[in-house]
Amino acid sequence: MATALKFAANLNFLFTERAATIAERVRLAHQSGFRAVEIPYPEGETGAVVDAVRETGIVVSLVNLAFDKTSDQLRFGSTSVPGAEGLFRKQLESTIGFAKQVNCGKIHLTAGLLPPGGRESDYTATYTSNLKIAADSLKASEMIGVIEPINKYAVPGYFMNSYAKAANVLGAVGADNLKLLADIYHLQHLHGNVSKTLEEYKSLIGHFQIAQVPHRHEPDVAGELDYGYVFKALQEFGYSDWVGCEYKPKTTTTEGLSWVARLGFAL
Repeated sequence: MATALKFAANLNFLFTERAATIAERVRLAHQSGFRAVEIPYPEGETGAVVDAVRETGIVVSLVNLAFDKTSDQLRFGSTSVPGAEGLFRKQLESTIGFAKQVNCGKIHLTAGLLPPGGRESDYTATYTSNLKIAADSLKASEMIGVIEPINKYAVPGYFMNSYAKAANVLGAVGADNLKLLADIYHLQHLHGNVSKTLEEYKSLIGHFQIAQVPHRHEPDVAGELDYGYVFKALQEFGYSDWVGCEYKPKTTTTEGLSWVARLGFAL
């Protein structure tokens, strides 16, 4: 039986043209009809975001692990980075604490960058070890973690850059509360063959995000993917959680939201 899709606004991308803070974007998403949001760890404004979530009653469907924005090496995460294990544990603890405050049960464990000359085996060992730690901490808080393969055009040098690698790592960790984040935009860039790739990794997937390829705009913009077909595939997939709208509005966020009704859905 096909599952109804429900959409969450990713606030790394949506409403950024109208609001600088995450708290303001939470309110704008709610005013625009979204019932859920995905957010980065709101460094420096956790209290304001908690207030905005409680005032609006909006669901926080996903929180990204805290970043170190002052470091080029760590600005896309620390989970795989040798020597940053202490920072990773601190960021994990902070992110879980925030997630509890906004009743979010899912954390994206961002991998970080593999620099030129870095030994992939060292990063894989660190990544696997840190994910085991994360799985235990998340389980104690009744949460799940997700890892996301990201393409080289979006984030050059990102360590987690293939579905096969993600599957191998998840197998090595062996935790049922760690899953794969399948962003259709990245999947198409990395592997193509969206339908068969989703079928192959179905048992591992715990979250979906969407954007058109190649320019990462709304799903109804002309591009490589037929989102009418993709959405039908996701409905038949049986996924019942929130689908993250992690796209760059072609004009403005509000104007671009016409895709929802055009493709036969509602927020």
